[in-house]
Amino acid sequence: MTFSPTRRYLGRTALATFVGAAGLVVSGCGWRIRGFDLALPFKTIAISGETGVANEIRQMVFGQPGIKIVQNQVEAEVVLLIMSQTTDRTVTAFSGAGRPRELQLRMRTTYRITDGFAVELSSPQEISLTRDVTVTESEALAQTSAEAFMQEDMQRDTAQQLIRRLRAIKPAAK
Repeated sequence: MTFSPTRRYLGRTALATFVGAAGLVVSGCGWRIRGFDLALPFKTIAISGETGVANEIRQMVFGQPGIKIVQNQVEAEVVLLIMSQTTDRTVTAFSGAGRPRELQLRMRTTYRITDGFAVELSSPQEISLTRDVTVTESEALAQTSAEAFMQEDMQRDTAQQLIRRLRAIKPAAK
């Protein structure tokens, strides 16, 4: 079966139209390529803390045009201090055999935002997230992977919430 040049052209045109439409749909829903401009209202930031959320924020801010991550807090317009990050795991339902059937993962992240001279821009606050995980007895090994995935997802979600809160900060002009 051979295709005529006209039929090939129509196929390519249809493919190009589909890809273009898919691009419009994806851009319309708010999806962005990682590394897209975060529109933060400052030029330097110090991120203090060695938690997963702090590392996620460093990755999000790294490579942003016009924003520099500094180590010395005095050089920073904004200092984000991740004071604590805790993850709890609670069994919420048991099977008839007494094995865990549903888990609830909770992550609490406490943070504070100051300027480089420790003047408070945002008092200590907490972001609390919860995720439910269903456990099946036949997939016991997958449970560990599912929990790890959910914890990473909660860290990303917390980092995105912190970025939104950093956008609302009004640092003092230096």
